[in-house]
Amino acid sequence: MKVFFGTALLLTVLASEAPAQQLAVGPITMTNHVNGVPITVSATSWITVVSVDGERAVDARIFVDLVDLQRKFPAVIDRLGGSAADCAKRDADSRSSAVSLISGSLLPINDQLIMSVRGQVDLWSCRARPAKSSIVWKKQKIGFLNVKLPQRHTVKATMKKTKDGTQPFRGNLPIQLVQRDSANIALKISEPEIKLEGQDIVVSHANLDNAKLDINQKVYAALQSAINFVKLKAMLPKELQKSTVVSTRFRSQGGHAIAEINLAATSAPNMQ
Repeated sequence: MKVFFGTALLLTVLASEAPAQQLAVGPITMTNHVNGVPITVSATSWITVVSVDGERAVDARIFVDLVDLQRKFPAVIDRLGGSAADCAKRDADSRSSAVSLISGSLLPINDQLIMSVRGQVDLWSCRARPAKSSIVWKKQKIGFLNVKLPQRHTVKATMKKTKDGTQPFRGNLPIQLVQRDSANIALKISEPEIKLEGQDIVVSHANLDNAKLDINQKVYAALQSAINFVKLKAMLPKELQKSTVVSTRFRSQGGHAIAEINLAATSAPNMQ
């Protein structure tokens, strides 16, 4: 695996007596598969080393270019597929929803990614089929004889799903890049702003809430695969493996969605 910062070059900077040193590295590319779609992210890094009280303070600024994810996002959406109605989560009217995303795009706005989507909610009614009982004859051994005796056989009640209708929708999902803790970052997806379309509204508030949750889960999994911070940090040399996350955000650079990650570490000046 390629290393983000050349270890030998980094050690040279750390050992320097100069009060401040800056090193630019990259771009380095890394490919992750998102729903089977290869997404290549390009990371460029700037590292600044400053002498503070006999120690070296190391600041690393990483820009991860997500333009390939933006370009291929329609293919990622296409591979998501639709969810299945779950009668175990039916509403008070015994109906369950299933969500399908049809198209989508990613646009960086301020410190967020805005994901615009179009899709549909299929509404299914869930009706319980009654349990059925019947008498079956089974052989049993009594003494030296094999005889057939009647036994009651019961088939458990099952659910029958019938499609009631389809509701198209469009919406926006604001997505932030945040600190999960001092060593990790995470995605934070706000509640989707979903607008139902069509003349007849067939989706209830409860089913719409389930649809929003399903959309959030699909989007989170896809973006988590594309922006894999664990892999990014693994590309750092051991001298920066224990760096602390100072701040992180999404931003725009020439229309490209950028994940900006700022790290900090402290080391002894004669570190080997």
